[in-house]
Amino acid sequence: MGLITEAKTVSKVFILLLCCLTQSLIAQDVTFEIESPSVVSVDEPFRLEYILKGSVEGANFNVPKSFEGLEIKSGPHISNNGRIAGIVEMWQSFMYIVAAKKKGIISLPVASIDFRGTQYKTNEVQLKVLPENENWGQYQYNIDAFIRTQVSRPEIYEDEALVLSCQLYTKVPLLSVKEIDYPVLDGFDVGGKPFYDHQGIPIFKKEEYNGTEYYVGDLRIITIYPNRIGQLVIPEVKANLTFNTRSLNTKRGFYPGEAAIESVDKQLKSEPTFVKVVTLPKKKPTDFSGAIGRFKIQSEVKGSQVKVGELFALKVIVDGYGDLNSASAPVLDLPDGVEVYDMVSNDDDVMFSDFGLQSERIFGYLLVANKAGTYKIPSARFVYLDVESGNYKTLLSSEHTVSIIEPKIKGSVIAYR
Repeated sequence: MGLITEAKTVSKVFILLLCCLTQSLIAQDVTFEIESPSVVSVDEPFRLEYILKGSVEGANFNVPKSFEGLEIKSGPHISNNGRIAGIVEMWQSFMYIVAAKKKGIISLPVASIDFRGTQYKTNEVQLKVLPENENWGQYQYNIDAFIRTQVSRPEIYEDEALVLSCQLYTKVPLLSVKEIDYPVLDGFDVGGKPFYDHQGIPIFKKEEYNGTEYYVGDLRIITIYPNRIGQLVIPEVKANLTFNTRSLNTKRGFYPGEAAIESVDKQLKSEPTFVKVVTLPKKKPTDFSGAIGRFKIQSEVKGSQVKVGELFALKVIVDGYGDLNSASAPVLDLPDGVEVYDMVSNDDDVMFSDFGLQSERIFGYLLVANKAGTYKIPSARFVYLDVESGNYKTLLSSEHTVSIIEPKIKGSVIAYR
């Protein structure tokens, strides 16, 4: 097919085909994008695709007014509904097979739709055209995917827990994970079992990064602890992955001019991540628990009236953002006549959140009174380093009042009220 000079003819074809494709879709957001390779050579056929995602019933498609610098080989070919990165998504695709007529930089034609009073335009994309017969095989697959490592905080204190996550960002369906090479973390100790360590295809969710929407999947999430002060480097993560992509080799399609689905191996490598580790602030309190983060405290006593010599329990709960595993127990200054019989605590119940570690730890004090009376159990005291202010802060739980009663003696038998 020669150079298209009359846009009106193409417009009529688009409108007729669009009328046959309108349907009710699940997605409410509407996006309209161009997909194409970034580099081609002169006279090499390539796929130019306009992809409309979201509810399009009643939409009015506006065909590009000009295909300047391009020769249309076939199209438009229209398809709809598909699976992106393991997630089912509704879409419509208007695809041309075109060829560039001369070397240089070409601005691909912009299309638009009018939908519910709003006009959506495709993004502006530039195409680099190499001289004819120049080898550009490295560019024939437009795989928009990368690996990113992130830390919960770029600057931390010594002994502070740090969450390190590794994620895959992709706009192309992932077929398989062949190998992931995680680096040795010099300057860090790895804490316990990973929160997440996926060996296969991860679960994806939508996320916007630098103004572009990607499907994002967690590959690994772990906790690390610095073992020295200074600027530390987390080296790059390398991964060998296989993606499903539409080939630009139009001869392999099922229909003339159709792009074939092919699996493509690609090695991705993240950028190094830098972490600054600083010393703890000076004037550290003597009763500093060792906890670093943001926390709150609460307490309760089981039983407001107990007998002399009978055990009763005080439960203190510390929770918030940060690691509590190595933190010492809250300080408890008991009145004369009451003492700690035993103290137990559970392992830190840790979860991962967008703010880093989310922890909860329960401290149980078994108390006993050796004489009758009314006792005020003072606040439990927990001192931690607040990461927002850089200051040591003291948390105080509630005070509690307990009534201790004497056993009633009848003859040689002890009876209790």
